[in-house]
Amino acid sequence: MAIIKHLYPGGNTCYGFYSLYDYILPSSGSHKYILKGGPGVGKSMFMKKLGKDLSEKGWDIEYHWCSSDNNSLDGIVIGKKQICFLDGTAPHVVDPRFPGAVDEIINLGQFWDRDKIKAHRENIIKLSQDISRCFERAYKRLKEIKTAFEEWKSYYEENTDSQAVNRNILALTEDFLKDAPSSAKETRHLFAGAITPGGLVSRVESIINKDYGIFAVKGSPGTGCQRLFGYCMELIEVRGLYAEVYHNPFDPEETDIIVLPESQVALMDISATVINYVDKLGSIKYKRLLDLEQFVDKSAIGTYAKLIFSAQTRFDEGINDAVSFLQTAKKHHDELEAYYINAMDFESIENLRQAMLEQVLNEL
Repeated sequence: MAIIKHLYPGGNTCYGFYSLYDYILPSSGSHKYILKGGPGVGKSMFMKKLGKDLSEKGWDIEYHWCSSDNNSLDGIVIGKKQICFLDGTAPHVVDPRFPGAVDEIINLGQFWDRDKIKAHRENIIKLSQDISRCFERAYKRLKEIKTAFEEWKSYYEENTDSQAVNRNILALTEDFLKDAPSSAKETRHLFAGAITPGGLVSRVESIINKDYGIFAVKGSPGTGCQRLFGYCMELIEVRGLYAEVYHNPFDPEETDIIVLPESQVALMDISATVINYVDKLGSIKYKRLLDLEQFVDKSAIGTYAKLIFSAQTRFDEGINDAVSFLQTAKKHHDELEAYYINAMDFESIENLRQAMLEQVLNEL
C-alpha cells in the first residue's frame, strides 16, 4: 500500500516567504521536473492527478502543499525520493541546476491563448499588484509580532532554572538518539505546517504514524525547548545521523519536530505556541514527556503575568491579522487565475500529463 505524506516546502514567516525547496528532492534524486507558467495554467492539477495515478499503482507519494493556497500544490515527490515535480514560479522560483542531467522544464504556458490573456492586461496587472501588497502587509505584521514573541520569551528566560533544564536536555537527547544508526543521507528540512489563508494548518499525522515513539517536550517560549532542539541537531550532525527536521512555521530558525525514520522515533514540541500538533495526532502515548514549566520560578514569573498576557495577545492577534491579509491575497489570486483558466487548452495539458505518467513509470 502506498505511503502518502503531506508537507510544506515553504512558509509565510516573520522573515517573509521562507523557502526550503532545495530539500524537496535530495541530491541523490534522479529527476526533477520544473513546471512553469502563470497562475491558473494547471500546474497544481497536473501534479494532483499524477500523484493520484501513481499512488493507485502503489508508489509512495509526498504532496508538498502551497502555504499561500490551501488547495494548491507546490510539488510532489515520487517513490523513495527519486523523482519530483515542482511549481517553479514565484515566490518560489526554481531554475534548473543540472539541466538535462537531473532538471527538466515543462512549460505549461505553451498551451495558453495569448490573445485571450492580453485582452485582460490591465486587470491582470492590477490584481498582481494587489496580491503583492497583501503579502507585503502579512509579512510586515508577522515581522512586527516577532518583537512581541521575543518579549514573551524574555520573561521565562529570566525565571527558568537553566541548570535543571540542561540536565534534562542531556538525558532526553541521549535517550532519543541512542538507537539511531549512522547514515550517509543528507538531513532534510521542511515544514509540517504553515500559516495559510485557511489559518494554521498541518497534516502532521501523515508524517508521524502510530508506530512512532514520541519524545515530547513542552513549555512556554524561553523555557528551553529550542535549546533542546539545538543540542539535538548538533549531535545528529556530529554522529552522522539521518533526520527529517520540521521548522516552526512562524520562525523557521526554530524547530518544532525532529524525526528519525530509521529509529521510528520523533522529538516534538507540543507546546502549541503556533500550531497544535497534538490535536492532529489524536490519542498518542509518549515514550517520554519533558515539561519545562516545572523549572520555572512560579512566584517570580507571576509578577510578569500582565506583561506576558499582553505580549501573547499581541502575538496571537498578529497571526490572525496575517491570515486575514493572506485570505485577501487568495481572493485576488482566484480572480487572477480565472483569466488564465479561460485561456488554457487543458485537453492538450492532459495529453502531456498522460505522456509524462508513462515516462515516470519507465523511470521508476
